Amino acid sequence: MSGFELDARPVAAVVLSSQLAYGAVGNNVIARMIERAGHRTVAVPTVLLSNLPHYPTVSGGAISDQWLSGILTDLLDREALAQASYVVVGYLGSPSQARIIAEWFLAARGRYPQLRLILDTAFGDSDVGLYASEEVAASYGEYLIEHAWLMTPNAFELELLTESKIHDEQDAANAALDLMDAGPDHVIVTSAPTEDADFIGCLLAIDEENLEQFDTGRVQTEAKGAGDCFLGMLTGALLSDVSLIDAVAQSVAGTSEALSGVHPAFTVTCAE
Repeated sequence: MSGFELDARPVAAVVLSSQLAYGAVGNNVIARMIERAGHRTVAVPTVLLSNLPHYPTVSGGAISDQWLSGILTDLLDREALAQASYVVVGYLGSPSQARIIAEWFLAARGRYPQLRLILDTAFGDSDVGLYASEEVAASYGEYLIEHAWLMTPNAFELELLTESKIHDEQDAANAALDLMDAGPDHVIVTSAPTEDADFIGCLLAIDEENLEQFDTGRVQTEAKGAGDCFLGMLTGALLSDVSLIDAVAQSVAGTSEALSGVHPAFTVTCAE
């Protein structure tokens, strides 16, 4: 059946997140960055929207459980994940989606043990608070965190996930290690605190003995999608056999350049 495919490359990653007709967030940018790194990507929407909810009007909504389950089942039936390395999960449209994705991921990993789950708990940020419901935020922990290989929460999300307060780098490190006790092998904390307010941090917790902090200058912008840009660049780098430390460093620098509008790989800035 693969003879029907114009792109004969094996699928390297499956991305499940929001999808917009107009806007560079969710699948629109995560999958784009992975493809730019040279890897075939399957993008499965959890919600379909006309544009970001920050505009005066927005149309669309969450994909139904029946549609999501059917799409994921069909991917297994097509053997689309036979050579894939990562399943990347971001924004969810309903709590039931976390359960559906978790059950599907376990079935997929049963067939293809090489699969690893990269989980971005995309439910809130410090500037806006929760932008998903409390039920959706809780569903990540209820169904997905225990299966994750790598997680990429921001500091706001990490506080909620670990029921802690993060004021400085040590707080972020302690919370990241606490989160690792719940499942993931590694944690990356985006928007992590730094000693200098002119900088923003990205903390990588490889294990209890190995923590790395990457600081970059703050970029004044109202653009949305920086976390998705980072996630896509990170996954693309990992698929290109870049080490985790180097992949984080490259993705931090690339996201900063994208927000500044100077990244050479962009014809349009990654975050919109």
